Amino acid sequence: MAKKNLEDTQHIKTIAPEIQKASDDSLNDTQSIKTQSKRWKFILLGILLVILFAAGGSGLGYYQGIQQRLAFENEEVLTQAALHYQYGIQAIEAGNYDLARTQLEYVLQIYPSFPGLTEKYTEVMVKLAGESGITSPALEPTPTIDNQGAEALFAQAVQAEQSQQWALAMQTLEALRNEDYTYRTIEVDGMYFTALRYRAVELIVTEGNLEEGLYFLALLEKYAPLDHDAVNYAVWARLYLTGASFWDLDWSQVVNYFGQLTGAFPYMHDGTGWTATDRYVKGSEYYGDQLAGEGKHCEAIKQYQNVLNYSALEYIQDKYNISYIKCYPPTPTPGPTATESVETPTEEPPAVPTDTPTVEPPPEDPPEGGEGSE
Repeated sequence: MAKKNLEDTQHIKTIAPEIQKASDDSLNDTQSIKTQSKRWKFILLGILLVILFAAGGSGLGYYQGIQQRLAFENEEVLTQAALHYQYGIQAIEAGNYDLARTQLEYVLQIYPSFPGLTEKYTEVMVKLAGESGITSPALEPTPTIDNQGAEALFAQAVQAEQSQQWALAMQTLEALRNEDYTYRTIEVDGMYFTALRYRAVELIVTEGNLEEGLYFLALLEKYAPLDHDAVNYAVWARLYLTGASFWDLDWSQVVNYFGQLTGAFPYMHDGTGWTATDRYVKGSEYYGDQLAGEGKHCEAIKQYQNVLNYSALEYIQDKYNISYIKCYPPTPTPGPTATESVETPTEEPPAVPTDTPTVEPPPEDPPEGGEGSE
């Protein structure tokens, strides 16, 4: 019995090689899956980091783009503020304080912290307060506005626009708004926009009131883009005002700006009545005189030629001739040198003829008693 038990204990079941190999392969596969799982985690982490960096870079670029756009808008606002501030200063110097107040109030709206704005605006308001007691000069009579209700005002505004009385149309529409701001709002706004646009062009082209015309166009730009013609009128008016600001200060800039304007709008003028062509011609003359005084005669003749292209003025022609001779002096004729002998031709006396004509003696008479005589 003991022997049987011993034999039983000696027979231990071993794992078959195939089962052992399968178990090892299963273990290897498990380890491979764990390794691949860790590898995918690193790959996913890397992709996530790339996405985060890309998102951060795009966000930074977007932020920088916003900052650049804001900086550009601020620069545009500052440019407009400086332009209208300069218009206000020119209006103060001309004694037109109403226009100066309009220009400075516009600057107050768009750039209240503009340097020197508060002082100039206070100065203008003091001037206007001091002139409030002065009797204003008589103005031309304007048609009276019918204030008998919004409907009558609207009809009058329509008639004013049809007859192209833009100032009267604006005045009537403003009275209509004061009467009833809810009356046909869309139509009234459209009519006012149209009247303001054509009134601005009328001020620039017909009346020579460039500053106020530009102010009206600036107001229009707040509500809608300007049409092509209005943009051109605004550009030309700014060219004129910029060129005029250099008058008596820098003649080269005067010629530069009005030279551009004469090709586009030669008859544009300001309150003085001087057209762009007038200022270009006179500026060219003064600039030519300046260059000639500095000894730059070759440049001066170009400026005098600008004047002669428009008007054949005798005194300009004389200045042109003087500068031309000094720019292109005549080449001197070379004279004889000291070592060369100058031979003067000697005149020979006229030849005296040697042959003198011979005078034959007269024939002699035959002797007496010769032949033929008896």
